[in-house]
Amino acid sequence: MNNCLLLLTNYYPFHKGEEYLESEVEYLAAKFKQIYIISTMVSVEMRPTRKVPRNVTILPIGIKHSVMGKIGMVFRQYRTIHNDEVKRQMINESSKGKKMAKFYSYYFESRSMDVYERLKEKLDEFDFDQYDSITLYSYWLYITARVAVELKNNYFKDKNPYTISRAHGYDINEHVNLLKFLPEREFLLDSLDNVFPVSQNGVDFLKIKYPNYKYKVEVRRLGSRKLNDKDLTKNEFLNIVSCSTIRKLKRIDLLIEALALLREKQINFKWTHIGGGPEYEHVKKLASKKLDKHQFEFTGHVKNSEVLDWYQNNNATVFVNTSSSEGVPVSIMEAMSIALPVIATDVGGTKEIVDPHVTGFLLKSDCTKEEIASYLIKIQSMNQGEYKQMCQAAYLLWDNHCNADKLYSDFANEISSIN
Repeated sequence: MNNCLLLLTNYYPFHKGEEYLESEVEYLAAKFKQIYIISTMVSVEMRPTRKVPRNVTILPIGIKHSVMGKIGMVFRQYRTIHNDEVKRQMINESSKGKKMAKFYSYYFESRSMDVYERLKEKLDEFDFDQYDSITLYSYWLYITARVAVELKNNYFKDKNPYTISRAHGYDINEHVNLLKFLPEREFLLDSLDNVFPVSQNGVDFLKIKYPNYKYKVEVRRLGSRKLNDKDLTKNEFLNIVSCSTIRKLKRIDLLIEALALLREKQINFKWTHIGGGPEYEHVKKLASKKLDKHQFEFTGHVKNSEVLDWYQNNNATVFVNTSSSEGVPVSIMEAMSIALPVIATDVGGTKEIVDPHVTGFLLKSDCTKEEIASYLIKIQSMNQGEYKQMCQAAYLLWDNHCNADKLYSDFANEISSIN
């Protein structure tokens, strides 16, 4: 095993986000002699926040991705990109002549090339000739994938690296983007050896929209680890939990409106939201206005290990996700791994891990507060036998489709054996 893996991330193992790599990287480390993690959005002030295996070298790019930092990247790179006839033609074709799409494409290419140029200097410090094979693995079908392609086509062009990308939610779902457009889709699909969406929904979207590359696109799911067994006894007290970054598309405000209906009906409940984000203060104020202070709790941002600790130490009744867009939420998988029923919106790949009326309930993507409240009441009104059956079904589905031990082990075996 004389191979190496270059794993391109946004922040991991710095800052927050990409928590699910914390489990996956251990399986990768067992199959590669050396791993280099390239943290593309990390500034010089940041320090690692997660531990990594011994055979992992961390390479932060050291570049600010603030608004001014991104503007600086465009100023540094625009002229070179515009003067490159091949890139100019690629951007024109990708944007189909639309001005805002073309601007977005130049911005995308500028960020990618600025990261690539800084990365080259760091890679020059290492001897990659010592390895028999090199694998380039982008965690996102976005900037990291574009940098991976540049590494393949230029820096490692004589080494024929196997080059892949996962794809999740925002990096597939063009309709969520303000411009309904993502840059360089066909270029990336043409240049990468494989693209692995984490949901079948993502696979279907890419295959239908880009049929020329459907042979490259296959689902490779994320997973979660098994937690300790949960007490399947349902208490009279409805203990609701949600877990996500607090931003608009997660629609935590809609969940609060539904909980306000439970309050009006004098249903005894406690809601805990795990996670922070840009809408944190707004959502806290809304909860304070709509709910009694003993009916809710916000943990703020916590490490993934602390999320799992919360589940171990609290006897939750049901997990709720009201997001308007998703890939396949690992937060739902984590809840199911301790046999929690799930109420979630039918968006992205959620329906691939929630079996309606068996492991929980699926809401319409444009659900109302009344619909959310009605399913919460349905959970609360179940007898012990019905509730226990749903809990057991949730765990069984998780074990069959979301168990990280099997999913990540198989994935690491697969990508380490290509070259």
